[in-house]
Amino acid sequence: MLTHLKLDNFKIWSSTGAMRLAPITLLLGTNSAGKSTLIQSLLLIRQTVKGDDPNLDLNLGNPDADDSVTLGQFKDLLCRHSGESEAIKTNQVGIEFKWVESGLPEEAAIFSARYRQGPGGSAELDYLRLGKDGQGFLVERRKPGIYRLQLGSEHRSVGQSPQFRPQRSFAFAPSAIASLGARGELIRGIGPALLDELGKIIYLGPVRRLAQRDYVWAGRMPASIGDDGAKAVDALIASGVALQAAIKRRKDPPAEAQLFQHAIYWLQRMGLADGLSVRGLGGSARYELLIESQGGRSNLKDVGVGVSQVLPVIVSALFAEPGHIVIIEEPESHLHPLAQSILAELFSQVSRERNVQFIVETHSEHLFRRMQTLMARGAITSQDCGLYFVEREGKHARLHTLEADESGRIRNWPDKFFGDSVGEARAQAQAVAQRMREKANG
Repeated sequence: MLTHLKLDNFKIWSSTGAMRLAPITLLLGTNSAGKSTLIQSLLLIRQTVKGDDPNLDLNLGNPDADDSVTLGQFKDLLCRHSGESEAIKTNQVGIEFKWVESGLPEEAAIFSARYRQGPGGSAELDYLRLGKDGQGFLVERRKPGIYRLQLGSEHRSVGQSPQFRPQRSFAFAPSAIASLGARGELIRGIGPALLDELGKIIYLGPVRRLAQRDYVWAGRMPASIGDDGAKAVDALIASGVALQAAIKRRKDPPAEAQLFQHAIYWLQRMGLADGLSVRGLGGSARYELLIESQGGRSNLKDVGVGVSQVLPVIVSALFAEPGHIVIIEEPESHLHPLAQSILAELFSQVSRERNVQFIVETHSEHLFRRMQTLMARGAITSQDCGLYFVEREGKHARLHTLEADESGRIRNWPDKFFGDSVGEARAQAQAVAQRMREKANG
């Protein structure tokens, strides 16, 4: 689980300060305030360490390569309105996060990196600290291409060399490990541990794939659902076919069928459908996903767009395995208020029962209010839920931690957090009174 995030000089963020990431973290705020940038920083490191180019210190993204984020050149990444601090220089970008597997804070590992402008608009690693205290390593750029290495368990540096430049900002070449002898074995697993943690991220963006009339299914459960949810229906088809086969043979449904069954449950809770079914087309590899409602069945393409947009959200939550991290932007897209509020119950239940972390960027008051209700009911605690409001102050983004008590009440509401609902009610009452006076005098 990710437990901490800090950005310096990163796009609109001069500095976020240390941000606690909880089992459920909600990012709220105005448009273009910097919420998505918080998510982009994690996706940026993920696509860097999962890449295949050892010469890229930071993979800023290629729109033709299906990268999760495309951020241009280093100059586009650098905050233009930031001053130098003790932690970072004005020409550097800093990204830091911590994660823990055991749940014990003292077992937390850290990724803390600083980058500078490199050749051809690229980003060049300036500093990297990676791993647990006393077990990781630290590298610093001394001059172009030369890095000094210090092992976490030692007070003096090993030395400096071109081979101590970490590949893709996380791991050393085999030759560098070999040159360290027995000490190399101490850090061999540090980079792969980061790769494993970032590999647990399931990301679902705000623009999701629209429904199709039918789908070509490869006959197996997909390995992922895609950043736009393109494979979410494939996952449902795989699960639905497994369920139908078990029913036909009069056997207990296999574990693979649970995704389909649980998706139906949440659609029912949201008032969006009574059921789902899968239908093959003429013995081919093409399948329909049918929405059952009020005794009838309709093709997914023929029902409201809200159903096709929320299905990837439901599937991403149910698809996640224990220890996974689900990052979702605007899960409430095209949903009515009741369905939006039920999303809070989906996230809290899956997080609690299956140890799945959620980082959710949302504008939904209904989702947020239901999360408060769940705190009041004791279904989750204030420590389980990190609540943040992001706003723009001039050229900078500001992060406000919302302080919730055990009943879900917020102690420090920002001004007009969800608009001025009290003011709207007052204006409505005044307008009604004015019209009544006009009728009485008319």
